[in-house]
Amino acid sequence: MYAVSQVVPPGELIRVAFDSLREPVCVLDRHGTIVLTNEAWDEMARRKGTDLDRCGPGFNYPQLCRTASGPFSEGGLEAAMGIESVLRGAVTQFSLDYPCLCLSRKAWFRLVARPLRRPYMGAVILHTDITSQALLTERFRRTEAQYGALWENPVDAATLLAADGTIRYQSPASETVLGNRPEELEGRSIFEFVHPEDADAVRKLLRDCLRNPAGKHPCEFRFHNKGGSWRTLEGIARKLLSHPEGGIILNSRDITYRKLAEKTLLAKQESLVRGHEELEALAARLLLEREAERRRLAGELNGNLSQRLASMRVQAAYLAAHAVDAAQSNDFQERVSGLGRDIQHLSGDLYPALLDHFGLAVALREYCGQFTHKQGVPVRYFHRGVSARLPGHIGVTLFRVAEEALCNVARHAGAKGAAVLLNCTPQGMRLVIRDDGAGFDPAAIAPGMGLGILAMRERLRAVGGSLSIRSRPGCGTELVAVAPATGIARLPDR
Repeated sequence: MYAVSQVVPPGELIRVAFDSLREPVCVLDRHGTIVLTNEAWDEMARRKGTDLDRCGPGFNYPQLCRTASGPFSEGGLEAAMGIESVLRGAVTQFSLDYPCLCLSRKAWFRLVARPLRRPYMGAVILHTDITSQALLTERFRRTEAQYGALWENPVDAATLLAADGTIRYQSPASETVLGNRPEELEGRSIFEFVHPEDADAVRKLLRDCLRNPAGKHPCEFRFHNKGGSWRTLEGIARKLLSHPEGGIILNSRDITYRKLAEKTLLAKQESLVRGHEELEALAARLLLEREAERRRLAGELNGNLSQRLASMRVQAAYLAAHAVDAAQSNDFQERVSGLGRDIQHLSGDLYPALLDHFGLAVALREYCGQFTHKQGVPVRYFHRGVSARLPGHIGVTLFRVAEEALCNVARHAGAKGAAVLLNCTPQGMRLVIRDDGAGFDPAAIAPGMGLGILAMRERLRAVGGSLSIRSRPGCGTELVAVAPATGIARLPDR
């Protein structure tokens, strides 16, 4: 059975339907006075914090808009003028988006005014909450501005290329980065501007983008700008998968000045390396010339002066045999003999003659004995497999290193004893000097100190050798010098 519906008077039915609308609505007469509002209108007034007695029937709505005050009231005058133009029949619709405070937060509404159908005079005012839409629009506007700033950023230029290299689009930043306006590039092939030597690299870049659409492909090439110069660009290209027409996006950055700076820096580095190599060669030459000079002076002392001293000894013996005062004659002979011994010592200090006659192993053994006698520090000496036919410059270098190292032991180590080991290894001649002295921290040597260590390193570097030092305070020191000695015959241990 069907229920008998209750008959509702038309006026009340219209009122119920009017209040059922979700949007705030009011009806104005031809003067702009509010004659009817729905419940949503009253709810909107409460949310805005507006007195219901001031925005209900009987109040002139355009006048209310004109006298609006508080935050976001700037659009009140525009709203009043727009509504009055609808009431006059000058326009068929007026619309205005405006912000306002709603429950202590910012909200946006859209006001729409439409004229009533004839024969009635007046207008219908509709307010729609568009806060979500306004926030989304504002977010889109900020995002668009950010991407627009990035797109037009003069640091990078964006180029949309076809597969054959035709420029479909060029970003506005091209004039700053590339030196050409976008309209001068669009529609032309990129190879018209790429340096001929770099054209193959750009073609490979396009092929790589097509073969591997998901990857990003770097490239460096020179680009001819409007001023006639070549700019070096650093680019990254990738395939546009979402673009309806496809294509390749190439982001380019001008690195011309960076490349020039790198080139200048490289030239300076090469100059420094050459200068360092020249200084090393000069140091090596000075060391060799110094040894040659010391060798020459030692030869002079052992040769000419020794012969002259021998002649003086013969004369002294002759004078002693015929002299009246035997004591004076003996004293003269002793002075001549002492002078001869001093010359021999001086000659040995300048250059050890044993190196030339008997080789490094014998010369080091003799020196270690002399060091023990003079300094009072016992030195144990060992050598294994050392040839007497060691090249002269290698022998002199290792002898001087041992000499300097033992002098440091006597001066600074306070050692009770030391050991010297000389042997032949696959890497060359290896000289080890150990002591049980105070030790030191090799990394803590202050600038300007450790000149003896520096001299040893330079001597070994001049012959292609190396020096390593292991030491720590209170644990003694071990110095290892290695010098190449290709072709040295190994001998049995002695």
